[in-house]
Amino acid sequence: MKEDRKLQQLFVGIAALGLSLMAGCTTFATLPTEKISQGDKALTEAKESNASVNAPVELKAAEGKLAEAKAAFGKKDYEKATRLAEQASVDADYARAKGTSEKANKKAEELRQNIKTLRQDIELLSKQ
Repeated sequence: MKEDRKLQQLFVGIAALGLSLMAGCTTFATLPTEKISQGDKALTEAKESNASVNAPVELKAAEGKLAEAKAAFGKKDYEKATRLAEQASVDADYARAKGTSEKANKKAEELRQNIKTLRQDIELLSKQ
C-alpha cells in the first residue's frame, strides 16, 4: 500500500514537473511571437504614414531586422528573435515619426511659398 502511494506521488510529481516545463517552453516561444507581431504592426503603420517616401532608409532597416527576427524564430533562437523584433519596432516607429515630420516640413515649406507669393501679389496690387 505504501509503495503504491509513493509510486502515485512520484507519478504526480513527474507529471507536474513535465507540465511546468511545457508551460515554460510555450511562454518562452510566445514572447518573440508577440514582439514579431508588434514589429509587423509598427512596420505597417510606418508604411501607411508615408515613411517609404519620407524615411526610406529607416524603413528599410526596420524591414531587415524584422526579417532577421522571423528567421531567428524559425531557427528557435528566441532570444535573438525577440531582440531583433524589438529593434525592428523601434526602427519602424522612428521611420513613421520621421516620415510624419518630413511630411509636415514639406507642408510648412509649401505654405511659406504660398505666403511669399501672396505678399508679392499684394505688393504689386498696392503699387497700382
